[in-house]
Amino acid sequence: MGTLIEDDDLPRRDILCIDVKSFFASVEAVRRRIYPLYAYVILIANKDRSGSVVLAASPRVKKEFGIRTGARNYEIPKDPRLVIVEPSMSLYLQVNKMILDIYRRFVPDKDLHIYSIDEVFLDMTASRRLFGDKITIARTIQRMIWQELRLVVTIGIGDNPLLAKLSLDNEGKEAADGIAHWAYEDVPEKVWAISSDHKYVGDFSGICKIAS
Repeated sequence: MGTLIEDDDLPRRDILCIDVKSFFASVEAVRRRIYPLYAYVILIANKDRSGSVVLAASPRVKKEFGIRTGARNYEIPKDPRLVIVEPSMSLYLQVNKMILDIYRRFVPDKDLHIYSIDEVFLDMTASRRLFGDKITIARTIQRMIWQELRLVVTIGIGDNPLLAKLSLDNEGKEAADGIAHWAYEDVPEKVWAISSDHKYVGDFSGICKIAS
């Protein structure tokens, strides 16, 4: 009968899961010289159709107006602070390329794993000696993206991709500095504490609600 695997026996990598906060709305905010986290931007498929769907919204819109992705045009209140725009995919792809080029300063393409247009995984294991410890690297990336593109990123760091993703979604996105780090030793306290109803367990890992 086998024995339980000890934390020290597990492969440890330096994985960063990086998310551009409210990417689409933030790009539109920067385009208008507005600080992304203070913006009231709503992206909508067609401004002229009352039933048109909201595609994205700035954090303040979600928090103060309750308008989220999937809402309808007619649900948007008539408020002068709200900036309603139609999407510009060519611009978003251009900005995405600029972000990826920043990541490539830290890792080769084989260690850059694209999860979506606004989220990636960087495997810094082979590059850490060049750029410092994982927290230093995370802060450097945050600073570069802010200085060059005026976008805000949050980062989850883990010993493997799952821990990096879970640390981002469950802690990093709400952390004061936008960074969280979960190691194998944190699994009992942090991972097992995630509710089975929490969307981030199943959405990323493929674990169904009953199994989780």
